[in-house]
This record gives sequence, C-alpha cells and structure tokens, in this order.
Amino acid sequence: MPRKKLTRTSVKLLPSETLCSIFRFALEDIIEDDMKTTAEAEHRVIAGGLPFPHTMASVCRQWRDVISSAPELWTRIFCVMPNKSGRQTLTDLNSQLQKAHGYPVHLTIINKHNHLKQKEVPHILKFIALHIGQLKSLRIRNFYGLYIKEYCDTLAGHAPQLECLQVTGPKLLGCWTTRQHLPPLFKLDCPTLRILHIDHKVAHSLDHQWLENNLTNVESVTLSFEDELPCYGPSYSVPDSVPKALNAVPGRIPCLVIDGLQFPFQTISQIKREGLQIGAEKVVVRGCMKVLAIVDDHCKTIVIRNCEFVEDPRIRRFPSSNTLEFDGCFGSRLEMAPLAPSWNGDTVTVTNSNSLCMKAIFVLLGAPFKDSSCSLWPRVTTLKLVAKGDFILRFPFKMLKAMISSRREAAGQENLGKNDVELDAIGFKGVRPIMVLHVHGGHGLLRKEREWFEEQVRDFVWDCKKR
Repeated sequence: MPRKKLTRTSVKLLPSETLCSIFRFALEDIIEDDMKTTAEAEHRVIAGGLPFPHTMASVCRQWRDVISSAPELWTRIFCVMPNKSGRQTLTDLNSQLQKAHGYPVHLTIINKHNHLKQKEVPHILKFIALHIGQLKSLRIRNFYGLYIKEYCDTLAGHAPQLECLQVTGPKLLGCWTTRQHLPPLFKLDCPTLRILHIDHKVAHSLDHQWLENNLTNVESVTLSFEDELPCYGPSYSVPDSVPKALNAVPGRIPCLVIDGLQFPFQTISQIKREGLQIGAEKVVVRGCMKVLAIVDDHCKTIVIRNCEFVEDPRIRRFPSSNTLEFDGCFGSRLEMAPLAPSWNGDTVTVTNSNSLCMKAIFVLLGAPFKDSSCSLWPRVTTLKLVAKGDFILRFPFKMLKAMISSRREAAGQENLGKNDVELDAIGFKGVRPIMVLHVHGGHGLLRKEREWFEEQVRDFVWDCKKR
C-alpha cells in the first residue's frame, strides 16, 4: 500500500485571526521576560536591530497587514539609546504610541553604555510624563540625568494603570557620597503599583512618603546592586538609608528581592547596632548571603540564589522562617559546613545546586562528618531535592541515607510516629526525623533502595530524570 505523501502546512494558509493570536501569545511571553530582573537581550532587539513587532511586520505582506490592524500588538515599546538623534527617537516613540490606540503600554528605555547626552534626558522624561497615564509598566535604566536636581520634578503625574516601575542609575560612577543631598527622584502617583525595582542609588534618594503613598498594593520589591561595588568608606554617612527606605513601605512586603548586595560587614554591623532590620513574607537574596544578617525573624520563606553556601563564618544564624530554599547554589570547602548558620525552620528545598552544596546541607541536617554528627537545623522534617531544565542532580547517596538514619536515631523511637503538631504539643526540642523526602530529577533507584526509603520516610517521592 503506497504511503501518503506528507505535506507541510504553510503558515500563509493560517487565517489572520489565528496569526494574531500567535503574535499575541509571543508578545505576552516577551513582556513577561522584560518584567524579570534577569531579562535577557534575546527578546529586546532580535533581527535587523528592530524589536517586536517590527520584526514580524517585516516578514511578509500578510504578517504586516495582521500586525498593522492589531493595536494590542504595539503595546511593548523597547528603546535602546542613543541609536538615533533624540528628536528622531521621540518621533518613533510617538508613532508607536499612536499605533497602540490607547491600549496600556509597556515602555522600556535604556541608556546604552551611559552614552546618552545629558541635554537629551529632560526631553525623554517629559515625553514619559506626558503619556504616563497610558503606561502599564515603565523601565528606565542607566539614566544619569535622574540624579540631576533640575530634572527630578520632570517625571511626575497620575499613572492609574502603572503596575511595574523599574528605575536604575548608571554603573561605575564612583563613590555616591553626595546622594544624601539629592531630592526625591520622581513624583508619580501610582495607586496600582505592584512591582517596584530600584537600585541602591535610587533607594538613597526615594521620598519615604512617596513609598508609603504608592506601595499600598505592592507585591514585589527588588533592590539591586548589579555588578557594581559601591564605595562605603568613611565619607559614606548614610548606610541606614536603604533599610529605612524598605521599612517605609506600608505593611509587610509580600516578596523582597535583594540582588548582589555589596555592603561590607562593617556597614551591616552598624545597621544592626542602630536596631534596623528589613523583612518580607518572602525574602530572596542573590549573589551574597551576608544581607541575611539584617533580615528580621518574621519571614515565611527565605530563598538563596547563586550563592556560595558557607561563604563566611561570621554569618552565625539564618533568620527564622518556615522554608529555606537554595537555588543554583554551590559549595567549595566541606570543612566549613559545621560553621554554617543555624536555623529553626521545617522545610528545605534545594534546586539546581552542586554536590558540595548538598553535602554541606546534609551535614547541617545531621549526616556524620569527621566521626561526629550535629544537626544545626533540628526542626527540619521536609527535604526536597529538585533538578530543573537540563540540570542533573549529583549528590552522595550514602550521605543522604546516613543523615536520615542519624535524625531518626536522635529523635528516639518513641517520637518517630508523631507529626510536627504532636511534637510541638509535647514541647519536643530535639532533632526531628525527616518525614517528607521528595527527589525530582534524581538517578534511577533500585527497588531495594526504594523500599528502604519508604520504610524510613513517611512521605517519599523519587522521580528519575528523563534522558
């Protein structure tokens, strides 16, 4: 029987409505990437130096017609400056705003390599202020002009739709010892603001009353230090301004991200002496764990990303929280593990972290090390080891088993059948057994080994990584 000849359906045969839906989904993904603090350039300027949807419109007449008739596809404006004359840039921005036909717009303007001329800054800020009512998100990056006094009142107005605001200053401009003399950076009225991303330079110049008035509905605040090492020497007299700014936010921040903090321990010690702390329901630290020394004890979740675990023995304890997560972390010297911070939470999740990091965690949970075992995290009853994407979990299988056995022995036979509530009810202060072990992305498990874990752990899941 002859095989049927397979034919590839041409995109040209798709109806315009279907194409428009595909483009809309693509745009949503791009905007979501823009929102992330680690947004990559792949969505910013794709082919021919043009951002979406200009690239799509240049493919063929059919696509150009579809995009031209869909104003919702023109709602992402991504501008890297300087690339043309300032006047031409503003003309292009106006043109795209007109094509959006009143739809809420996501606007990103980046001062590439800090090459934007100072005289062009007020024109750009005035343009933003003129259309601020139409913006749903606004990201202004590397704008030196925002720190010039005469420009600070330019970015003002009522922004009823603005949900995301990101403002960062330039890098490598030396010691910011004069920032305490600067006025507030902007006077925007943002009643619906959900996401605020600022760097430490901006934080020093924020009006605390503005934070109190505009962050009532905030869901996420990010404070970034990027890859710059700020100068905090004797002339730096306001180390407490960052925690004071964060504490000005009304209520408890749902999620606080601290990215690449570079405060030296002397500065952190000074902040602690003044009794200042920062906190949120969820605290995420990237690149450096030392900031945890000034985080309060009322967090529900602490996430540590891209950090060297056990990086400094001066960190003696982690803030109290229910959950501790390690994401993309690494270890170097296992000998430092016993010096790692103590912690009193109950759930540990380790994602895409190397074997030395996991070994250190197993030691802290009670795995025998140097002929002794001592759990600095006695309340932990849930352990999750996760591999995402192409990451492959590699950890000492025997050490995991030894840690589970050690905790069971320390808990005592009479307490192995009790859950957390029952242990709390009797005032149990000792080491608790691992009751939940979930491994997602591990190697294959022999039936004998699986049976051992099922006997030792009440809730056991082991999913193998698909090759």
